[in-house]
Amino acid sequence: MLLPDGAASASASSLDLDGRERHSASGLSDEALLEYDYAPQEIVFTVQDGNKVKGGTLRALVERLTLHDALDPSFTTCFLLTYRSFTSTPALFRLLVSRFQIAPPAGLTRAQAEVWRARKQTPIRIRVFHVLKSWLEQYCLDEPDDLAVLSEIRDFADQAMRAAGMEAAANALIRIVEQRQVLPGVFRRAVQATPQPLPAPILPRNLRKFRLTDLDPLELARQLTLMESAEYNKITPQEFLNKNWSNKRPGASPNIKTMSRLSNQIIGWVALTILAEKDPKRRAPVVKHLILVGDRCRMLNNFNTLMSILAGLNSAPIHRLKRTFELLSARVQAILDVLRDTMAPHRNFSTYRDTLHAVTPPCVPFLGFYLTDLTFIEDGNPDFLKGGELINFGKRLKTSDVIREVQQYQTTPYAVAPVPEIQQWLLQQFDQSTDDNALYEMSLLLEPRERDDEKITRLLQESGFL
Repeated sequence: MLLPDGAASASASSLDLDGRERHSASGLSDEALLEYDYAPQEIVFTVQDGNKVKGGTLRALVERLTLHDALDPSFTTCFLLTYRSFTSTPALFRLLVSRFQIAPPAGLTRAQAEVWRARKQTPIRIRVFHVLKSWLEQYCLDEPDDLAVLSEIRDFADQAMRAAGMEAAANALIRIVEQRQVLPGVFRRAVQATPQPLPAPILPRNLRKFRLTDLDPLELARQLTLMESAEYNKITPQEFLNKNWSNKRPGASPNIKTMSRLSNQIIGWVALTILAEKDPKRRAPVVKHLILVGDRCRMLNNFNTLMSILAGLNSAPIHRLKRTFELLSARVQAILDVLRDTMAPHRNFSTYRDTLHAVTPPCVPFLGFYLTDLTFIEDGNPDFLKGGELINFGKRLKTSDVIREVQQYQTTPYAVAPVPEIQQWLLQQFDQSTDDNALYEMSLLLEPRERDDEKITRLLQESGFL
């Protein structure tokens, strides 16, 4: 209930000792009138930085998302990237609607009510609008919960927002909802246009029939990069939450699983391609060719395919082929050593981290590196604080940092022309999977185990001394 201004003036506004005006009719100062609605125990901040939220109730976090007197884009991004790990889309929407419909404290004078509306209610409603707009444009998914909320957002905009005098904002939300209902898929970040003209592909003499060594290492690396990049760019933020990729449930982290499957296929293809050659002198050129493909992937900033090629070369059936690797030139061996050093896991992939952060996109990062970081974050931090009362938002901040790094490499396309014939040939090669045990048996048949004295004798024979 609003008190008449006359009653307020009759009781006389007075000044506190510090000069702030108090409205004795309601007993509220302007500071109290505009204070936050959550209780102090509903939120905690980091000791190092009082502006960073460490944990809070869901209600308090949604209030921080829509504060009337502050805007924190980093908090907003983190919240929208990770909220699915601690609530649902319908629950979030209900809290945003409740926030929009915030009511004034009881007993305000007309003057106080005007202050409250101008400095608290209106900014909050604008924040709610911007959160819903961001969610629609970047975070809405083709999932039942999200799709169900679309019609509710439209009704909310058409009724509550129009009633609040936010005509332009209501029209903007309705327009985005209608676009979203017509166009399937997540509204992705703007992707830069591919520069024109593209470099001419390096084609083999006969595109209908060719072998691995007929393909230029650079062109093969280009086509592998296009294939990997296409899968990497499909990955959405929620696939990284709660170790979703390790969930065997159908539909859990589908794009991460697709990319992981492709990596495993490349590893198997590398091993099988090498073992298909029976003679070490014919096998060594195949190994050399694959090393050069890996080197070209490195040049293209395609670290995921590079890691798969190295994993194939380092696999037990291939790594033990000493006679084959001895036939590599010192130059090729040096290239392999550099590639291995770049992707070495020691000191938590420190060399790779430095290399990655120094490159300019386009880039296909090593996906397993992010999954490892996220696993440590997930397993090493509880979901809740204070015995389950507060959501551990600090954990979500760490998670969102990883996701944002993933996203920064999803917006710049490769200036490379696809060659469908080469990509189709690669897919056919990838389908020829072989069991690891079978690969090892093939390796043993090609190069049986030998004692040191047998190796010395063989090397002397091969060099012509015996």
